[in-house]
Amino acid sequence: MKKLLSLVVALVLVGFCVQGAEAIGFNERARTYVGWEEGYLGFSPVPQSTWMVVKWSKDWNPPFGEGSPEGAWLAVHFVWYTNNISAGFFGHDEGSLVYWGNPDTVPEAKYRVEEYSKVMILNNPEKYEEKGAVPANELGYPFPDNAYVVHWSVEIYNATTGELLFEVSLVPSLG
Repeated sequence: MKKLLSLVVALVLVGFCVQGAEAIGFNERARTYVGWEEGYLGFSPVPQSTWMVVKWSKDWNPPFGEGSPEGAWLAVHFVWYTNNISAGFFGHDEGSLVYWGNPDTVPEAKYRVEEYSKVMILNNPEKYEEKGAVPANELGYPFPDNAYVVHWSVEIYNATTGELLFEVSLVPSLG
């Protein structure tokens, strides 16, 4: 009986490990990507320093939406650690990113930065531009000309305590 119980426990543990391994990377059926930014974008200023969770609409063509119809969208959540939020984009810079390597741990750093953005394909972007939407290809990624950032916010946390230090909404603009 003890051997049978041990076997069942071992199989359950193996099942959890396999399920966890499948959760990292692309899941075309769920239209998601979970993993390091270089796995989705193809590059990173510092490998294994920025974690991404990406979700896209049924009609979005990954990775950057080329040929996607109007209304298709991509939502991204980035997380990175830095000791200098003044460098680059809130510390997302080769000289200030902290190598992380394991998303289940917290590296030694001063700040945790979380960035949220949504990109949409818009053939008539005027009403979004009035609220601050910007062409997505201005961010340095190969988005098509009709892709616009319609939401973009950043939160800065104390990496040790988790306390929210400040947040900023870049799009839509509040002014």
